[in-house]
Amino acid sequence: MEAEKYNILGKELEEILILRYSPIALKILYEGDIIPEDTIRPFKDRGDRLSMCQATALVRRNRNALTMLKEDHWCVWPLVSYKMVELDEDDCEYMGTKFFMSDPERSKRYLREEYPMLKTDKAVVGLSMAPLRSANFEPDLVLIYCRPAQLRSIMMAAKYFSGEMIKVALDPVDSCVHSTIPVLNGQDYNVTIPDPGEYERGMTDEDEVMFTMKAQKTDDIVKALKILSSANFGYREMAMDMPMNFARPEFYNVMFKKWGLESGEVWKK
Repeated sequence: MEAEKYNILGKELEEILILRYSPIALKILYEGDIIPEDTIRPFKDRGDRLSMCQATALVRRNRNALTMLKEDHWCVWPLVSYKMVELDEDDCEYMGTKFFMSDPERSKRYLREEYPMLKTDKAVVGLSMAPLRSANFEPDLVLIYCRPAQLRSIMMAAKYFSGEMIKVALDPVDSCVHSTIPVLNGQDYNVTIPDPGEYERGMTDEDEVMFTMKAQKTDDIVKALKILSSANFGYREMAMDMPMNFARPEFYNVMFKKWGLESGEVWKK
C-alpha cells in the first residue's frame, strides 16, 4: 500500500478503538535507503540522544516524526537487536549477565542463542517512526499502545481472518525489542508488556500494553474491527452491564436444547 492508504487506516484505527494515541508506523532503514523527509534527527537537529521508549513516546504523544541512526540512540538494546552494532565474544560475556537471571551462565546463553535479533544480511543504518495517520513512508510494522480492553478487540480482529490465536512470549524487560523484532522477522502479530524504561522514561501508563503487527496486516485488522463493530462486538459497542438470563446468540439456544437445557431470548441487533 502507499503511505496515504496507511494514513487513512491509522485514522480509522484511532476512531474505531478510541485510541488515546496514534498508532506508530516504523520502518527499518538499510544502507542506501533515503531518510524520509520531514523527520527529526534527535542528535543532529536537537543535540539529544534518546532511548527507543522515549522516541516512541514522542511519536505517539507529541506526534513527532523521527529518524534514529546509530548516533541518536541512548540505549544499548535496540542497537544490538537491530544490528546497528556488532557484539564480539567479550561483549557477550559482559552484557550476557544483564538480563536479571540468577544463573549468569543461563543469562549469557540467553543473549547468545535466544535474544531477539533482526534477521537480515543487509546493513541496518537506523529506523524511522511517525504517527500512522501522517507518516510519509510505507512502514514495515505498526505499533499500538492501548488499554487491555482495546487489545481484546484488536486480538478478536486478528483472529477473525486468521482463525488462529495470537501466540506470544512475554518478557518484562526490553519491550522495544520484543515488540518489534519478532514481527520484523516474520511474525504477524505480537503483544508486549511495557518494560521499566517505558514506565520511567517513556511515560507509558500502568494500564497500557503494546500491540505490534506487520504493516500489511493493518487493512485486515481494520476490516475485521468494522465487522465486529457491526455485530455489536466492537470496542465502542461493549458496555459494562450484568443482566441475568440475558439474550444470547441463537446458536447458544440450539446447543442448549441439544444438551437438554433451557433456551432463552435470542439476542437481536
